Amino acid sequence: HEAFDLAARYTYLAAKAYDYETNLDPQAAGSAQGILSEIVGERSLGHIKRNDGTPLSGKGGLSEQLAQMKANFEVLKGQLGLNNPQTETGRFSLRQELFRIAPDSASDQAWSNELEMAKVDNLWDIPEFRRYCRPFAAYDSTNPEPGLVIEFPSFITSRKNFFGRNLAGGDNAYDPTNFATKIYSVGAWFEGYLSSSFEPEDAELSETPRVYLVPIGSDVMAYPSDTDLNVRLWNVLDQKVPVPYPVLETNLDDAAWRPLDTLGGTDGEIRKFSSFRAYHDSGYFDETEMTFDTRLVGRSVWNTRWMLIIPGSTMNGDPDAGLETFIDNISDIKLFFQTYGYSGN
Repeated sequence: HEAFDLAARYTYLAAKAYDYETNLDPQAAGSAQGILSEIVGERSLGHIKRNDGTPLSGKGGLSEQLAQMKANFEVLKGQLGLNNPQTETGRFSLRQELFRIAPDSASDQAWSNELEMAKVDNLWDIPEFRRYCRPFAAYDSTNPEPGLVIEFPSFITSRKNFFGRNLAGGDNAYDPTNFATKIYSVGAWFEGYLSSSFEPEDAELSETPRVYLVPIGSDVMAYPSDTDLNVRLWNVLDQKVPVPYPVLETNLDDAAWRPLDTLGGTDGEIRKFSSFRAYHDSGYFDETEMTFDTRLVGRSVWNTRWMLIIPGSTMNGDPDAGLETFIDNISDIKLFFQTYGYSGN
């Protein structure tokens, strides 16, 4: 019974992954919703090929559901354009496109005020940082870790920019005619981080600032081939899914052996995000210097809540002084996405 429950769990996970990738209307042919219900009610494995373990249809059991999903996906990947993605790169300004602050010197104080309001005294007091981010230092109640925390939603909607503002000159937006736009990699860029007037030995900020960019809201994707552009929301939790080890004859002969012992790792543990390097300039943007982090690969660009975290300790040994210098000198924060989109038909 335990071995079957383990097989059913992994079959269910496969169906959820299939459902996320296809994003079909629950009422559509090929949707995983009916398959998920059938998996829960199954009580047999069904038939598989002895030589390679390929699931076979027509005999019922979990293998029937796996075979059905495999056959559906072979057809759908062509119909939905999953085998013909549209690649794109996009650069987004937090100053101009999110906060609507002009890039001229007269508006610098308004920009500094926005950054000042994003400052937190201790990142350990932010529940999302504790839950989703791999810390850069061990927790110490006597040693706070100040930083900047900037939250924003993202959108792929007609007449709106990436941040959901009314589309205006200089704005960037993704294509709503694709039912899904997925992330391949992300990067961050600081403009005015180190002024060209600084000599290297006089610079108050490190050359290697680092940031976290974490999707803590719901992924959003449109139904394929839906002219009304209705959407589905996905609460995605990035967890470790251990690969089961092969079962040996000695395991079956051991009365104390349990199927869960074959899992090579901790089941269900959250995979935390590491920070990545944010590059900077002396007044111009150079894409060749970007570091692209692929930790978010496969996630939707459209998310109801993002969190950008900039720790002060990656800029100066005195994080408060580092943040003060950062706020006083930075002229813009830009996010850079490499994406791939699917047409849906």
